[in-house]
Amino acid sequence: MIFVDSNIAMDALDAASPFHAWSRDRLADFAGSAFFNHVVVAELAGRVESETVLAQMLAALGIRIEPLDDRIAFRAGQAFKAWIRNGGRRGAMLPDLLIGAHAEIRGATVLTRDPRRFRTYFPQIELITPEPTHD
Repeated sequence: MIFVDSNIAMDALDAASPFHAWSRDRLADFAGSAFFNHVVVAELAGRVESETVLAQMLAALGIRIEPLDDRIAFRAGQAFKAWIRNGGRRGAMLPDLLIGAHAEIRGATVLTRDPRRFRTYFPQIELITPEPTHD
């Protein structure tokens, strides 16, 4: 199972992105096993002007949407507590923590361009990134 982060979804839809081809290829590689949740849907929605456009984006991606559950929420809350202890700001739950918790509970690999928080708060999750990073 592959959890698709919003940055990969956006890159796959944006022909001008320098990561467009890489993201499209990875989504094709993982067709049928890729999923995301409504956190990613909300992040995508913040980039468009209407529900119609969002629906078109989701249809073009063809990625299954899986809902959050209590186990995922609990794990995200534990990661958020660690985030605060490590000096993070209080406030709204970070999307990466909900995504990381979802991937961890489902035993999924995360397809992302932004591995930093995943590596810090969910170090056991396997990540697929477009290039080696040094963060």
